[in-house]
Amino acid sequence: MESELIEDCKKAPLSFENPGYEKSLLFGLCKLRKEKQLCDALMVVGAHEYPVHRAVLASASPFFLHMFEKKDKEKSFVLKNVDDHHSFEYLLDYAYTGRLEVPEEHVKPVYRMATLLKLSDAANACCSFLTASLTSDNCLGIRMFAEDEVLRQTIDNFIQNNIKAVTESKKFYGLPQIPVEITGADQDLLESSNEKHMFELVLAWARENVDPNKPRIEDLTEQVNVLNLNTDNSLTDFKDVSDEVVKDQDGIVQDYKKSMKKMNIPKPKDGTEKHITNGSIGQVRKFSINPTGPVSRKEWSIIATHQIKDKSCMALAMLNGVMAAISIHYRAPSAPSGTNTPDEPDSPPNSIVAPTKFFDSKSSLTPLAVMSTARCAFGLEVLNGQLVACGGYDRSECLKTSETFDSNSNKWIPLANMGVQRGRFSVASVGGFIYAVGGSDGFREQRELEYYDPNQKIWITRGEARNAKVSQGLASLDEKLYCIGGCLGQKSSNECHVYDPQTNEWETIAPLNTARYQAAVCTYMGRIYVIGGTDSWICLNSVEIYDPELKKWQFGPQLNVARRGAGCDVFNGTVYLTGGSDGSQSLKSTEILTPDRGWVMGPSLSIPRANVGVVTCGNRFFAVGGFSGKKFLDSMEFLSDIHGEWCCYLPVENSVIAEKMAKRNSGTSLQNLDQNDNCEKTPAIIPQEGVNGH
Repeated sequence: MESELIEDCKKAPLSFENPGYEKSLLFGLCKLRKEKQLCDALMVVGAHEYPVHRAVLASASPFFLHMFEKKDKEKSFVLKNVDDHHSFEYLLDYAYTGRLEVPEEHVKPVYRMATLLKLSDAANACCSFLTASLTSDNCLGIRMFAEDEVLRQTIDNFIQNNIKAVTESKKFYGLPQIPVEITGADQDLLESSNEKHMFELVLAWARENVDPNKPRIEDLTEQVNVLNLNTDNSLTDFKDVSDEVVKDQDGIVQDYKKSMKKMNIPKPKDGTEKHITNGSIGQVRKFSINPTGPVSRKEWSIIATHQIKDKSCMALAMLNGVMAAISIHYRAPSAPSGTNTPDEPDSPPNSIVAPTKFFDSKSSLTPLAVMSTARCAFGLEVLNGQLVACGGYDRSECLKTSETFDSNSNKWIPLANMGVQRGRFSVASVGGFIYAVGGSDGFREQRELEYYDPNQKIWITRGEARNAKVSQGLASLDEKLYCIGGCLGQKSSNECHVYDPQTNEWETIAPLNTARYQAAVCTYMGRIYVIGGTDSWICLNSVEIYDPELKKWQFGPQLNVARRGAGCDVFNGTVYLTGGSDGSQSLKSTEILTPDRGWVMGPSLSIPRANVGVVTCGNRFFAVGGFSGKKFLDSMEFLSDIHGEWCCYLPVENSVIAEKMAKRNSGTSLQNLDQNDNCEKTPAIIPQEGVNGH
């Protein structure tokens, strides 16, 4: 009996929990700190010293943990760039007690210091307090020091929703004012949705004009800044335009140019003068947004916009961390010297000025929508006249999501997820279905073959490929899929197979002459072109062409630039290749196949794109996603056979200004917008057996 009691005691050990222990422990530590007992470090804030316990502060914040680990033998620590001892005292009490009590007038500085010291819970508490107490009078003051992105967005939304009251507050009238006059824009055709983007273009111009070493936005506030909106949606500052061009502009422009000369404003960094344009320009540096440019330490952003009247609008913006008000006034198209414009007081009623050619580019001021996520080495295909993007990877994460681009609404719309995660794979369409073959889920290579059924709106798995390969090419020809090259483990492959969806069977065909993966593949003139790629990380400039009748591969003209991860498709009657990597950097160059000169260089992408998705949809050649060399991309751009330049803006016929454009053109059919001035189609190049073109 006694042994049983002993055994029961072993099975049920003593368990006791003091519900108030943590609180009493913190209270005791705080008391020790205030009595300066057992303290092992001294924090110095300005002229004030605070004995503390390292373990407490290190447990409360990674900032202090890193500081103590880095200087574990030191006793005294000076907080640099921190002199607000009141805010530090509030946060020190919080670190020891878990309780934050701050008078309203001190919440803003406490928030900033909590952010600096990485006391995230305290910073979040301050954020909640500040957002709950926003008014039209205090919102600008709070926004000026907001560090947290969520807080910034909350305040920005509040300002935008209460913009009229905010612009009537005392704080607003104390802001620096940057007045801007813009010529070259047909304001009647501008969409309201373009308002913020126009200010983003102005912001990019302002950033170009501020010395990054000695930022002074006063240089932008001392006069009215006169800019021209070019046909490629970039801005040119008239102070950088040649005198020959300026003499043909109105008095406002000429006066601005003269005042800039008196102020000794330096010329552009490249030493060249800039030109305004209504369609054709020289290669000059202009002010346009570069999405891959370096992010400044200080904030540059548009907070809110507001239309003042028909031809004027304003915005609240952060310029290098300084809040300012930017105003834009749209001027009528420039007229030669000595002629009146509608903006001049003495203009006669109903005076007519020739319409600007701004929209000759057939693009609006609405940027093309971005995908739901960045995608690199993904599948891109056209289905029912719409782009479909699927899989790929964003940084190290392989994706299984898919989405389609609706050009009418300028939105990417989610589709069903793929059956498996896939990166470094290819897609092609056969019989109205999109097929995905190979790739990797980040851990293993995939053998599963699946296709997207637009009727059922789902991905369906159907058998397996011959090999589990990554970075292989995929093309459709005669209702069959051709899987070309790729990578097996660490080895380049020259194996090629053809898949028949009708029989669900694979067949081996002739191997490539050169093993390769990450090659660009497309079908052209009844043949399959395999372009570039890499073999053991050696980028290739060779091209191989498969003739299904001869059932053999032969070499075609070599590329000008060896590249892997490029994209290609048939566009404008021939093969276009763009983007990729040369092994050391991402590329933005384009090459075009010609019958007499082989590959010739074409217009460059706006940004480099390696492992890019490329398709032709309608009369446009699209480049989507990829890797710029700095970041994974969710953006897109297209090349039109009319303009000859890559564009990242929504075409006019796909925007809400199409109706206005039609009226302005007196009945011109919008469906024929891209058929006018069509450039001559380039005839096909027929490979000759045994010839390696150069």
